[in-house]
Amino acid sequence: MALFSSNYHYLVSSLAEYAPDSDGEGLDVVALLDEIASQVGSGDMACVRMLLWRNDIANIMSRRAGRERYSVPANLSPEQVEAVCGRYFGDGDGDGDSADESLREMGVSLPVYIKKVLDEYVAADKDAEPVNVERALWESYYAAAERSSDRFLREWSRFDRHLRDITAAYTARRKGMEIAGVVVGDDAITDRLKNDYTPDFGLKGTFDRVDELISILDSDEMLSKERRLDELKWAKVDDITEFDYFNIDFILGYLVKVSIICRWMVLDKEAGRQMLGRLIEQLTPAEVVERAVSRD
Repeated sequence: MALFSSNYHYLVSSLAEYAPDSDGEGLDVVALLDEIASQVGSGDMACVRMLLWRNDIANIMSRRAGRERYSVPANLSPEQVEAVCGRYFGDGDGDGDSADESLREMGVSLPVYIKKVLDEYVAADKDAEPVNVERALWESYYAAAERSSDRFLREWSRFDRHLRDITAAYTARRKGMEIAGVVVGDDAITDRLKNDYTPDFGLKGTFDRVDELISILDSDEMLSKERRLDELKWAKVDDITEFDYFNIDFILGYLVKVSIICRWMVLDKEAGRQMLGRLIEQLTPAEVVERAVSRD
């Protein structure tokens, strides 16, 4: 792998400027994404957009459920999320083409794999078995990420899906629910989640750090559990980007960490500041270059 891909040295050097101030405020994610868009090629920016659609799906489903939580960074603004929910989950029977045109006028352009799921949900026979639109959206998103030509997107999304599935399966088992109804995708891990009754679902050797994950899920302290789960995600990003320095995968990993930090600035500002400090250290150009050269 090239040490300096697409001359991203300047971009990596400038990312720290978009960190929140000492009070945890002032993170302008729109400006951050504009800066990234101005420095990367269209193909790499498409990878950024795909990564962020994960937060957009979460925001759409959160808004549909009546929750105010809004995850950043994302492609869609809160107003655009509201418009998407109105188009697909509203009570009206308005003309679909007209509604789609209204979305386009707001700058909303949904990926094919998301729009297809939402259109099928709207067109479904109301007398038939209800469509689990949230599960269908996640299945579609993860399948698209698996097809990506970008290594980070493939590896990170696969890990993210497996982490999500194991967490959902663990919770379902504790509540006596059917596990098959909560997992997304179909592979060796989901098969074990549905059919293995051992404490770790028989995943040792199949999912890295499964013992640590089960230990986290066993905890009843919710804030600590959330923190440890995010630490697991942070560590996975570091694993995937170990040999990435000034390229798009470094940027994608950075955005995953920014999303984690933004979440903790809401949940626990001090924890968010600590994570921010770690991120800034990893963005110091001299240290990044030294790490890159040492691996050359």
